[in-house]
Amino acid sequence: MNFVLRRLSQWIRALPGRPGHRGIWLPTSLSDYTRRMRGVQCYRAEIKPAPPVLAWALFSGLTSFIGMSILGMITKYGPAIKDHHLPFAIAPAGASAVLLYGVPSAPLSQPRNVFFGHLIAAITGTFMNQLFKNTQDSLHWLPGALAVGISIALMGITNCYHPPAGATAYLAGFYSSDAVRVGWWFMLYPIIPVVFVMISVALLLNNLARVYPVYWFTAVHMTPTPSPEQSPQKESGRESRRSSVSNDASEVDNRIDNEEDADSAWMTARIHELEHELHELRAKQGRYESARSQISPANVV
Repeated sequence: MNFVLRRLSQWIRALPGRPGHRGIWLPTSLSDYTRRMRGVQCYRAEIKPAPPVLAWALFSGLTSFIGMSILGMITKYGPAIKDHHLPFAIAPAGASAVLLYGVPSAPLSQPRNVFFGHLIAAITGTFMNQLFKNTQDSLHWLPGALAVGISIALMGITNCYHPPAGATAYLAGFYSSDAVRVGWWFMLYPIIPVVFVMISVALLLNNLARVYPVYWFTAVHMTPTPSPEQSPQKESGRESRRSSVSNDASEVDNRIDNEEDADSAWMTARIHELEHELHELRAKQGRYESARSQISPANVV
């Protein structure tokens, strides 16, 4: 038992993240919490490193549980839903939970992609369902396949890719009992309410540990926020070189002009994180070289 606990503690200490930032990154105030909901591009505070792997994995699992529990409780206790046996806790919501709560900084997890991806898929799937509803049984495979293919093409044209939306299109187009019973209302119910609940829970819970979303509708230019290491101080030669490296990284960030897609926005946020890690690594290297230079040959002998 002692061996297992010792190995577990060593593994936890080896996880990414500085010792002072291993816990969940809680907001400093209510205003800081609400500012995070405006997105990474509008949040002017320092972008800190992500929580460690273990903490973030447990946090993602907890937030996913809460989000799906809300959908389940609405399905169970909602009067209209319960009385008329209407669908609400649909399977594509579970797939969206992986992106919204597990990797919220990914381009495919942004609110625009989640909302419009599911909406496009629901409209396409319902249209194909209605178009082929009177065909013979041998062609019942066709509307589901067409719904997925056309919805992916439309998501590509509108730059709203969201992988779980493919399940929404297939669910609506492949003569599922829920889609057949709801009919043309499938695109308005349950898709829009479910997506609204999922995004709302992601906003409320993700911002306890990260900044979500990266952007709401379109990616815009991000002005880098100087970290504490970049503040004006008396610098030695080595620290001056470190600052020049930091300035070069900031110049790269400044040259990113008016990003217009999700990939560019994600890369911009990632540059901020990598820049912060670069400062830490160079600071550690400086301390190591300083300690090494203080060791005299006599001490070594």
